[in-house]
Amino acid sequence: MKIFQILGLISLALFSFFITEKTATVVSNMDEIMIEIKNKKDEFKSDAIDAVIDGDTIIPGISGKEVNIKKSYKNMKSIGYYNDELYIYDYILPNISISDNMDKYILKGNPKKRMISLIFTVKENDVIEDILKIIDNYNIKATFFVEPTWFTNNNNLVEIMIKNGHNISTLLDDYNDSNFDWIDMVIKKIDKQRNGFCYITTFNKNNIDICKIKGNYTIMPTLISNTTPLLDVKNKLESGSLLSFNISSKVVKELSTIIIYIKSKGYKLVNLEENILE
Repeated sequence: MKIFQILGLISLALFSFFITEKTATVVSNMDEIMIEIKNKKDEFKSDAIDAVIDGDTIIPGISGKEVNIKKSYKNMKSIGYYNDELYIYDYILPNISISDNMDKYILKGNPKKRMISLIFTVKENDVIEDILKIIDNYNIKATFFVEPTWFTNNNNLVEIMIKNGHNISTLLDDYNDSNFDWIDMVIKKIDKQRNGFCYITTFNKNNIDICKIKGNYTIMPTLISNTTPLLDVKNKLESGSLLSFNISSKVVKELSTIIIYIKSKGYKLVNLEENILE
């Protein structure tokens, strides 16, 4: 008899919960805020854009988004009125994504995002304080590919760079190198960036395969410049560009003008991770 009583109580509790939920749903559906959200949600929806693959290369896609009705309603209900700045979204990944094609090398960010990334390759004896002073003065984030010896000798500077929002990754001719493993591990441990990167100037399947296994994206810059950086940027700049510079006095001298020129074209300067993010 007790079993039937317990089952009856459980059934009653579940039924009461169901009725309460139904009542709450009906009430919220009649709320002016909810009605407004449902009427306008499609205005804030965007479809995902697939990554573009061409042979061994890939250009990242862009995630789509749609309004999460329940969470947005809860957010707006807490302040008592409709405000489209309080929408909460569900993001939809592209059907073709760089995350599923890490055996391809990335040529640039998606052009629709209108972003540009400055990349600096840092060799063993390079001094980069002047570069950092300029980009930090303009409050922009850049990406640095550093050789193992430089990394070992500049640990404190690396921590500051990461803290300031710059991406750090390893610069190697051959990524089948023990230095790659430990530097990559250290960087990912102290950095909040979700992705690691490898840098190549010519297609190298062996390097791409190694980087894929390590969970790193491989990039081939849109532009590699040293002797005439400003002129090269003016001639090659396009939306999504990955602009790579070897450290030199010429780069330091022209860097401010390069940044001003890029901004004048309406582009946002971001680190590599933000540029390729889908």
